[in-house]
Amino acid sequence: MARVLGIHGIAQQYKGGPQLTNLWWLAMRGGLEVAGHREVADRLKDSDVRVAFYGDLFRPAGSMAGGGPPYTAADIRPGPERDLLQAWYAQAVEQEPGLGPPEGSMGPGTVAVQVMLEKLLHSKTFAGVARRALVGDLKQVTAFLTDPGIKDRVLERTAAEVTEDTRAVIGHSLGSVVAYEYLARSAPPQVELLITVGSPLGMPNLVFDRLTPAPADGQGAWPGTVARWVNIADKNDTVALRKQLAPLFPPPDGTPPVEDHLVDNGKDPHGIEPHLTSRPAGQALADLL
Repeated sequence: MARVLGIHGIAQQYKGGPQLTNLWWLAMRGGLEVAGHREVADRLKDSDVRVAFYGDLFRPAGSMAGGGPPYTAADIRPGPERDLLQAWYAQAVEQEPGLGPPEGSMGPGTVAVQVMLEKLLHSKTFAGVARRALVGDLKQVTAFLTDPGIKDRVLERTAAEVTEDTRAVIGHSLGSVVAYEYLARSAPPQVELLITVGSPLGMPNLVFDRLTPAPADGQGAWPGTVARWVNIADKNDTVALRKQLAPLFPPPDGTPPVEDHLVDNGKDPHGIEPHLTSRPAGQALADLL
């Protein structure tokens, strides 16, 4: 049975668990080699890795594969969806001043939804993403955080993939939030390592303050009984707005704090493959395996 469980992020609704598992397995082997552990990489079999798949829960019935609903800026609803767009936009402009000033201002401190969406589509994090896909991503994140029915179904999918052999859980993007909430809720004792990559867990108000269990006095609960938590973020990743998670999630007595690592994934700051092939990811897996 799988020793390493991956949990995918947004925009995977037109793929499947086996397809993602093969991609993650190869990237993990690459990370092990980069970290200097070729022998461990050679021993890591495809059956040692499994990606919990939940993307189909966000696939509208009757939609064409790869297409999805024809979302536009008008489909971004006030409230969490617009707030998340605003947070991504502000972070993108801070990291990439070349995106320019907020043309299309609708008043002091307010920027038109259409303007924010267009600028994000030209940012490093979302380059090459279709407009309707980005709006769909916003809706996926907010649905998990605000719809208890969706959250329960995603967590059930995750729990179904955890076995007595599972030693590590890796969560990417929204999958890092899923991983955190699953471990905090179920606390499987056999899981020793949590790796979060491209994680929005530290995003105030929109994500951090909506976690279950709810943070208290500005600090989040430790995720179950894991003995080690490694967090990896690209310096230009807009989704991973808060790069340092250690101050937000204090460990229990006797457990080391979150190990935060900054990486440079080049033209793909949020992608799963460059995260898994990074030295910090490879070293963390090697230490366990």
